Amino acid sequence: MSSLWQDLGHVVQEHWSRQRLRVAQRRLREDTIRLAIERAVDQANPRIRGLNGYRNRLHDTVAGCLDYCEELAWRIPGPVTVSPKTWSSDPLLRALFSDPSRIRWELASSDCRDYMERTALKTSDCYAILLAQPAFRKQLGMDLSGETLQRDIAQTTLSFENIEVVLCAGSPEAVRTRTAQAIMDALVGFAAQEIGRQEARISELEDGLRIMRIKQKVLSPATHGLEILRDGGSAHTTEYLITGRQVHELERELAEAHQGLTTLNDYLERLAALLEHPTALIAARPERVRLDRLNIVRPDRKGASDTTEIEFMRAYRGERAGRMVLMVRFARADLITDQERERQAERYVNA
Repeated sequence: MSSLWQDLGHVVQEHWSRQRLRVAQRRLREDTIRLAIERAVDQANPRIRGLNGYRNRLHDTVAGCLDYCEELAWRIPGPVTVSPKTWSSDPLLRALFSDPSRIRWELASSDCRDYMERTALKTSDCYAILLAQPAFRKQLGMDLSGETLQRDIAQTTLSFENIEVVLCAGSPEAVRTRTAQAIMDALVGFAAQEIGRQEARISELEDGLRIMRIKQKVLSPATHGLEILRDGGSAHTTEYLITGRQVHELERELAEAHQGLTTLNDYLERLAALLEHPTALIAARPERVRLDRLNIVRPDRKGASDTTEIEFMRAYRGERAGRMVLMVRFARADLITDQERERQAERYVNA
């Protein structure tokens, strides 16, 4: 009997342990959403805090954005080991860095150097996000057709520009967590930009309307009295009528621009509506390119041993393509030292 009571006690204890864990997880999730809401409001428009219920209005929207950002962060390929030693055997690294000596310099970003200073001698390997802009260029080159060497053949090469290494951390999980937060910040930033463009359009229309109303007042027949009866009076009246139509058109455009953005509550609704569709603000798509060892784009030929297909994830905003995103791993020893940096700076100064 005692064994039965012990088993029952274990079952009850496990049940309450699981229940406490679920409660703790829900509380942590709600705290994360609340902090994300406040961060978004700070970034978009802090005056939103003056509205009652702004947290409730943004709660589900921000929660959905957080899920989307985490999903994007975990889809980023990698970690890929970046090292001068692996450059010759990795076609992606050869496309990213024209020369293996560039790797040590590109990795030594300010973000990575700050991380190194904060975590000196704690870990030998570091992880980070590498961003780079793919650049496809047309050129004339040579190619073999069977055993015949052909010249002035149109070719396309792939290289990467504007390489940036950011969000450095000591583990892949930490990098993905930081990346999800960075994506969330970018979502809010893009949404605020969309609203800002609408606000700029409103301001532009208001300025134009104010000028046209002044012009309309100057041209008013009531202002000029009997002067319009003299020569040129009909032309004056015609210009006044044209200005009136322009004023009417600007008033119509201004009313349309103000729709959905008249009050602070409208601003909140507009922000929420934009964030409810995060894929329209930021998306990521995999892209594949087949290259030879000279980074020339080649067609996919069966049995071709001189080409390799590389795959990378590229960010998009709508249909506008952005930079490729890759998680990388590298050793602290592969970064340039402060002494090397100082010597390089001295060479530039003395050149």
